[in-house]
Amino acid sequence: MEIPVRNALGLRETINRGITDDEKVWHFRSAWNVAALNCTSAQYEPILTAYSAFIDDYSRPLRQVNDRIDRTYRQEMGARRAGILAREEQMTAVYNFFALPPARARFCRAALDISNRYNAAPPSDPVAFAMDNFTLLEAPFDQFFDEYEQYQRASYEWDVKYGDLFGPSQPGWVAVQAAKANGVPVPGPTSDPTQVVANPTAAAGSVTDPETGVAVPVVPVEENVISQPVVEPVATEPPSQDGGPSV
Repeated sequence: MEIPVRNALGLRETINRGITDDEKVWHFRSAWNVAALNCTSAQYEPILTAYSAFIDDYSRPLRQVNDRIDRTYRQEMGARRAGILAREEQMTAVYNFFALPPARARFCRAALDISNRYNAAPPSDPVAFAMDNFTLLEAPFDQFFDEYEQYQRASYEWDVKYGDLFGPSQPGWVAVQAAKANGVPVPGPTSDPTQVVANPTAAAGSVTDPETGVAVPVVPVEENVISQPVVEPVATEPPSQDGGPSV
């Protein structure tokens, strides 16, 4: 997976960087929508309740945000149809980002925290609420990216130290890098999650966003199952240099 790099401010260059305040509000709404569809355990029921109330209670200000974004896309693209297509492409990437399976558990817990607070005391200003809480929905993905980079460093260090004796720690990773060098596309955070889940527990699908018409990915993931990398064990004794048995 391609991990978003950090910019000069230390922020990762994800689909959520370089956007307007209106877009940030809409990305928050989109992320909450993904959580409502994908966080389906009984403990997460407040997410759907809160999200549904949010879009119903504040349909007018949210529609105003949506209309301003649509207008901006039309102006930038020079035509209504071109603006619609450009925005659909952007929103597909946003939905795919927040449906990234490895960050699911933390993402659901973050959405639950936001939802519980919303249900307990609905805000008077939905835009301010979205702006204040958006980083909380981003945080699980930043944490996953950090952990993935730590894993990459650990794997590299193992290869440097033991690779000549035992082979690469992650032969699959080596194959991916070779494919990348040959021009084969490598999945990233905005790739379709239905194409990067190796063994989904059920059929993946999507639900159409009524405002934008974009398909919101619904990807079943076992929250309590953690994929463990397969790392070559370190032998207690290196193999004999003359090909004979180790002692």
